[in-house]
This record gives sequence, C-alpha cells and structure tokens, in this order.
Amino acid sequence: MDMKKMINDYTEWLKKEISFTTFGEYIEITTPYLDRLNDYLQIYAKMNNDGTLTLTDDGYTIGSLVSSGLKFAKNSKRYNTLMTIARKFNVTINDEEITTTATPETFPQAKNMMVQAMLFIDDLFVVSPEAVKEMFLEDIETYFNANEIFYTKDFSLLGKTGTFYTYDFHFQRTRQRPERFCRGINKLNVNRRDLALFNWVDTQEQRKDTSELVIIYNDEHSVEDDVINGFTNYGVKIMPFSERQKPEHLQIFAA
Repeated sequence: MDMKKMINDYTEWLKKEISFTTFGEYIEITTPYLDRLNDYLQIYAKMNNDGTLTLTDDGYTIGSLVSSGLKFAKNSKRYNTLMTIARKFNVTINDEEITTTATPETFPQAKNMMVQAMLFIDDLFVVSPEAVKEMFLEDIETYFNANEIFYTKDFSLLGKTGTFYTYDFHFQRTRQRPERFCRGINKLNVNRRDLALFNWVDTQEQRKDTSELVIIYNDEHSVEDDVINGFTNYGVKIMPFSERQKPEHLQIFAA
C-alpha cells in the first residue's frame, strides 16, 4: 500500500473537485461530498470585521432531515445526539443551522470539521418504507452492549496533516488484539469510502502503534463491490450490519 501516494492523489482530487462562488458577502464552497439525496455538500463562508471567518451550512443539513419528517425535540435522545456531534466536531447548532468560526490560518481544519459534522448528521438516520427507524449508531451501540463488547465512544486522533479525526468507537489493545477504531456508516458510497480511507491513512501516518480500522455499514442500502474492495485493499475490516452476529465478526471486537 502506497499511503503517501493515496494522500497526494486524494488531495489533488479535492483541489480539482471543490469550487467557489461569490454571493454578496458570502463565498459558497461546493465540496465533492454527496449527502443522502446525492446533492453536493455546500458551506458558506463570510469574513467578519475582526478578521475571523464564519462558516455555515445555512440550515440545509438538519432542515433536510426535518423536511423528511424527523423531529429534534429538546432533551430528546436525537437532540442530545445532535449536540454530541456538534461538540465532537467543534461546531455550533442554532435552530437548524450548523456554524463554526475560524481564522484564515485555521480555515482548512474548520472546513474539514464542518464537512465531517454535516456528513455525520446526514448519515445518522435510516429511512425505511414503513417508518423512520432509530439512529444507526444507536443500533451499533445496542449491538455492542448486548454482546458485552466494551468500547469507548467518540475517540479523536490527530493525523499527520494536523487534522483531528473522530471515530465512533475505540477498542483498547489487548494481548491478543491490536488497538481498533470503528466507524459506522449508514449509507456507504464511494465518497464516504474515500473520506474514511483518507482519514485513516492520515491517522496511520502519524501513529507508531499497530492499529486497525473496522467499518460497520448498513447493508439495507445497496453497496457496489468496488466500494467494499476499496476498504479491503487497504487492510480495513468491513462488516455488514445484518451479519453482526456471525462468529467471525464478533471475534473482531473480542478482547
């Protein structure tokens, strides 16, 4: 695996695919990442009088979920999870708007955190033909608890590029097992695969200890073979959630 080449290729792809458009006092940043509706994620940046930058999604991410019938009553489980994601990625949620503040120097990191927050929030919910189900990460957590698998939630790591990455679950190294990081992905596609791989490669470049990444994905949504193969080619373990009780998958998280 040529990790440095992957980082360079991914960075060049981002440079080519990202675009900027000026609207009055705002700059619209169109990223190459797709949401669950296959729309490109967009961030709006505004320069403030004190030289800082305000970044916002203009309420699109949460507003889209609300328009699909989801509710975020204060102090409800969903609302509290929303606030946890906001703290995890250092963003603020006001009504339906996701915002953060940066300086010109911290803009790349702030933009990266905004994109991750938007993707995490957009990816939390599963919509079935019958009804809106519980959050996918809650399903994963219930699975771990039912099988007495012990974990730490929301574990952050610093990558070689100076960017912080947050993993949903962390499993300590034992005598038999290496340290493991786990991320749940509700709707797995090429965009989310590439982002997860880039984050992981950047993390590995910074760390000396041997560690593994495990991806748990919701296979109620169809996933193309090349998306799965992309993970396995980089040594990432990948588990369809419907097969979570298979012994070989339970063994991944064993102490």
